[in-house]
Amino acid sequence: MDHKEKGIFDIVFDFFRSLKLTIFLLILLAILSIIGTLIKQNAPSGEYIQRYGIQLYNVLEFFNLFDMYHSWWFSAILLLLVFNLIACSLHRFPGVWRQISRESGGKEIGDPMLKTLPYVERVNISNPGGVREDDIRSLLKREFKNPQRIEGESSITLYSEKGRFSRLGVYITHLSILIILIGGIMGSLFGFRGFVNILEGETVDHIALRIKDEDVAKPIGFSIRCDDFRVTFYDLQRPEKLVKEYTSDLTILENGKEVLKKTIEVNHPLHYKGLAFYQSSYGTIPEVTLGIHWKNKKEKMTLKGLEGETIRIPHSEALLRILKYAPQVHNFGEGVQVALLKPNQPPRALWVLKDVPKLDQQRGDDFILTLEEIGTKEYTGLQVTKDPGVWVVWIGCSLMIIGLIVSFFFSHQRIWVRMPARTGGEIVLAGSANKNRLGFEKKFGQIVEGMRSLVKQ
Repeated sequence: MDHKEKGIFDIVFDFFRSLKLTIFLLILLAILSIIGTLIKQNAPSGEYIQRYGIQLYNVLEFFNLFDMYHSWWFSAILLLLVFNLIACSLHRFPGVWRQISRESGGKEIGDPMLKTLPYVERVNISNPGGVREDDIRSLLKREFKNPQRIEGESSITLYSEKGRFSRLGVYITHLSILIILIGGIMGSLFGFRGFVNILEGETVDHIALRIKDEDVAKPIGFSIRCDDFRVTFYDLQRPEKLVKEYTSDLTILENGKEVLKKTIEVNHPLHYKGLAFYQSSYGTIPEVTLGIHWKNKKEKMTLKGLEGETIRIPHSEALLRILKYAPQVHNFGEGVQVALLKPNQPPRALWVLKDVPKLDQQRGDDFILTLEEIGTKEYTGLQVTKDPGVWVVWIGCSLMIIGLIVSFFFSHQRIWVRMPARTGGEIVLAGSANKNRLGFEKKFGQIVEGMRSLVKQ
């Protein structure tokens, strides 16, 4: 017997619909998820080199394991899983749809068909008057919908079914997985995750995105202000403090006008124009008060600035960047390291000590810097995310729940009752179920017992 040779399309289609491919991809994704959990994602390269060494770092970086969820090969695996699900569904769906859409039981049930059904029982009619068709209908309607009547030459068949569309449960689940994957890809391609620290009373109009080892500023199209920040602690009656909660009062501004106010806390973000602002951290930053003494003037001025901030020195083109605060500088007490930036001169770093106010005189400049006061300002740390695919994922998850419920808790159950057209003879009951056969067997047995009770009446 000649077998038709498979074409390239058939070979490719058979590959994508393979159950072995499905199992392989699911196991591979599970392993990669474990690796992605063990290897911290999107950390600075210095942290990776310190942890793994330069040689292993180069290997892991080559395979993009430090940002694996955005790598081309991870997207390719997901795409392969998508094709696999589509191919599996297309392969079996036409046959299932024919079972759903056709008029099942539309002809008299004969002995050849009885041999193909898993549940068959025969009940002899002992009542001379026979059994009324209405009584059989009432018996079937306890568990099934109104039976269909099929008349044959020598018999009448009553056919009923329920749960026909439960055969679609697995395809609903497949569709939900595809929708979830599409939502995830949308979030990966068009979304981002950034952060911003906002001081109390400060307004910002941009956030920072961590790309490799750099923080890249990204405008958000509006401004956000931190009106207040609060931290509450558990009363443990101990010296150490344990944070109970921290909250931020935020205001959204458009063109200088307040458009939205909200108090956020952990897991209760602010949503605006597709962005979600989550309370993720908090902290304090040193606030430095510096004194400026001009040599040729009796005037003394003070400047305030935060650690990391650059401020302009009055009556001068020079800039002063506050680098860091130290509570102890070589046993001379607290001090601040600053960088003096003058035109056409290289930056000059120097220490200003609170307990040694004349130290800066050695610099020989037109002005002397002194450290007047050290304070702190609280800031709120916000995680800012944009995920346009999140609602697609939620739709997919909801659809998956429906598909799983249909797949596990419903089944396509069919039952036939063939009765003789004239008195005497026997009644034949037959049934089938594509799932939960144990439950259907119990139900079928109850109908058989009910039928035996009818024929004895």
